[in-house]
Amino acid sequence: MNETIETYPLCWPTGYKRTPNGQRASSRFDQTYDKAQRFMRMEVERLGGKDLIVSTNLRVRKDGLLYADELNRRIDDPGVAIYFKYKGKVVAMCADQYLRIWENMYALGKGIEALRGMERWGVSEFLDRAFTGFTALPEATPGKDIWGILGLSSRPEYSEIVRVQYRKLAKERHPDQGGSDAAFQELVDAFNRAIQTYE
Repeated sequence: MNETIETYPLCWPTGYKRTPNGQRASSRFDQTYDKAQRFMRMEVERLGGKDLIVSTNLRVRKDGLLYADELNRRIDDPGVAIYFKYKGKVVAMCADQYLRIWENMYALGKGIEALRGMERWGVSEFLDRAFTGFTALPEATPGKDIWGILGLSSRPEYSEIVRVQYRKLAKERHPDQGGSDAAFQELVDAFNRAIQTYE
């Protein structure tokens, strides 16, 4: 899983709706930035999730946590997508309805906390069914040349070449840099499929 999902820039799962910029709001969460991200990570762990990857438009520290002073900064796209393994399957969840990244992280934590409640209350089959709806990982449009989308003539020998090219194009095509959501998502999809060819 670590080979296909980037922590930065934000890797939003295909098929998940985005909240338009003008419709995002501040939350009423009474949390610190550090507590919000630790709470979300703790809830994934309590659920039994493994190999958590948190993808945002902020860079992360070596321990995988976001810098606290960055969490409060308002950015054009404060979305958070998390990917983890649950009962052997890769799960994707995301949130972007709030103005700050830490608020969206906390919302994801609260959502997972509610899902854990279902398990405690004896409806774990419902929980498993709910997670089947979260398993849609980014996937490129069939028939598209993934190498062409990535600006490459063919499959390079090393995956690192694909990663470098992806990062370069992601900065250019990101909606915050004047690109479109569709073009950026197409790039993300192509990158994910390309990396899978090296596994």
